Amino acid sequence: MPEAQRPERGRHPVGMLYDLLSDTSFAIAVIIALAVASILGVIIVDQIPFRGDMVHVPVAQAYFAERGTSNVQIWILETLVPERPFRCTLFRTLLALLSLSLLACTIKRWRGQWRRAFSHPDPAAGAWEGAAAVAWATTSPPDEGEMSSLLRRQRFRIRTRRAEGGFDLAATRGGLARLGPGFTHLGFLFLVVGGLWMASAGSSHMLWLSPGQEIAIPETALRLEVVDFRIDLNDRGQIADYVSSVRLWRDSTEVRSMSIEVNKPLRHQGRSFYQASYRQDPTHPRSITMVFDTATDGRPERAPRMSGTDAMSRPLHAVMDEPFANPVSLQLSPGERLALPDTPYSAEIDTFFIDFRVEAGGPTLGSLEPRNPAVLLSFFAADTLAGQTWYFALHPDMPVGSGPDLPLRFSTYDPRYQTGLELATHPGSGWIWAGFAVMTLGTLLSFLLRHERVHVRCRRAGEAWELCLVHTGASTQEPARVTETWEAAITSLAARLLRRWAPVGGAPTRWPQGES
Repeated sequence: MPEAQRPERGRHPVGMLYDLLSDTSFAIAVIIALAVASILGVIIVDQIPFRGDMVHVPVAQAYFAERGTSNVQIWILETLVPERPFRCTLFRTLLALLSLSLLACTIKRWRGQWRRAFSHPDPAAGAWEGAAAVAWATTSPPDEGEMSSLLRRQRFRIRTRRAEGGFDLAATRGGLARLGPGFTHLGFLFLVVGGLWMASAGSSHMLWLSPGQEIAIPETALRLEVVDFRIDLNDRGQIADYVSSVRLWRDSTEVRSMSIEVNKPLRHQGRSFYQASYRQDPTHPRSITMVFDTATDGRPERAPRMSGTDAMSRPLHAVMDEPFANPVSLQLSPGERLALPDTPYSAEIDTFFIDFRVEAGGPTLGSLEPRNPAVLLSFFAADTLAGQTWYFALHPDMPVGSGPDLPLRFSTYDPRYQTGLELATHPGSGWIWAGFAVMTLGTLLSFLLRHERVHVRCRRAGEAWELCLVHTGASTQEPARVTETWEAAITSLAARLLRRWAPVGGAPTRWPQGES
């Protein structure tokens, strides 16, 4: 088939994809989409406490019940709202597209930048007669070697070429400045790859520990022990900092020991422990305060209102609305048994919930907030269990249980605080640090270096020599060195050549600002 009659073939799909990825407009669109996704991710994390698989936990179910959340809304939260917005498939896909786009842009531009940085191209057409050229005639014979040496002392790379009646010289320095944008693109690519790797393979979860507790670090032989936790206040009583003193153990050997503060994490073997938060221990207070009425009225000991061990299956006690005649405060600590004045009983803490709630299986912890603090006290007559009763801080007159009917009320409690340490792994951190380094290098090359190119043409003209110089990428010489009006329009290199090979008549025949 003749060439003219052959059907035109479409472009290869790989080539079309490469053109799309290397298009700056496509990269900008991906960056905008990433910015929008990041904003939405922040909003989701801050405003939607339960999402994804989190909607099935009991605390979430209670949260939805309190707010009357419909089944459709719960389905949306479970199906459409990601539990971890910055690790979801959409966010990773955008990061991958940005990585491919940056790689394609870098490949597309790198060859041309490298060629411009280290080559000695001929001057552009019309450069010798252009407005940037400096031309003059001199009777001093130009020495090619001397001119080359002068330029080499200024850190120029030289290329000379013989021509009829003279020579042409090309010099360049600071060519690495041309690679600045390429290094910046490459560094940004490293950042995105590191972020994508971290989002895909990294992990992050909270560790809630009280002083004296320890926990095994997953996938390692290490154990983390919290030695102490403190909350520092400023002069106005506001929280200034919270600090965890921790130790890392491997078997029975201490590996590390330090204080973790906000913005001062513990890093070890690719894992970071951040001081992220704190909270009240939901089941272990430091102590509780009970109010007991020590007044005696001669009445015989009152019998328990209820019997049996399953107190929560019985009706509530009658409300104790009688005021205490002689109240005293009794402080109980976990593990301590305290004798009750003027009674044959002693009491100790059996269970404490910061938010008491009754479910099908019995009393349970409803949430991590102090919404309904309650304590279950065990009463003993000598060493014999005499019963157990729940007491409520918000309902002190309504005890529930099988313990003795005593004038006792739950007043308050001293919370024990747990430290919240975020355990995070950062498998892509090396790429991120490399990205910062390469981007910094690219920025320095772009703004601190100046790519200068010098072209000199020397021709014999009778008894004289004609020189023409084009110096691009350089600024004019400093005003302090200007002695003639025309010197203000040329570069310091051109002035030096003019002083060495003095022009006939004391001035060039042509310079950037006009003619003599």
